[in-house]
Amino acid sequence: MSKLKKISILLFLLLIISCGKSPIVQELRTNTDDLWWQDSLLSVDISISDTSALYRVSFQIRHTTDYPYSNLYLFRDVLSETQTEYQDTIEITLNTPEGRWVGKGVGALKTINLPYHKNGVKFPRPGDYRFRFYHGMRDEPLKGIRDLALIISSEKNNY
Repeated sequence: MSKLKKISILLFLLLIISCGKSPIVQELRTNTDDLWWQDSLLSVDISISDTSALYRVSFQIRHTTDYPYSNLYLFRDVLSETQTEYQDTIEITLNTPEGRWVGKGVGALKTINLPYHKNGVKFPRPGDYRFRFYHGMRDEPLKGIRDLALIISSEKNNY
């Protein structure tokens, strides 16, 4: 891994860490050579004991301006120990019809921050859960996606 890439990842993680309360889970998946294979999913495990808490779940996508499309389809799953709790496909707009990148960043690297659910997530029962993300595009590998990060933090209890 190049020195510039290591510094870039370190700065990215420091930005995430420095913003507010420390997250419960913070996971970064970096794609080698900005190539994302469909079987290279981001998988994050979390153990939930407090079902009264509201969890803020967000994800970040960093891509290069070499990304060939204006959108990205992303498959998302939440699995419990016994079943699939949630599953969907979302379309993320990366580039406007006018050709402007939606993400923030200087130069050829753009970052988009998105909530998993804007109202937060509540878990139905205590236990272990797994969040999984993988792309739903036809290209194999998908070019131009550098990183995918998942951040999970807890709000105060609703007692």
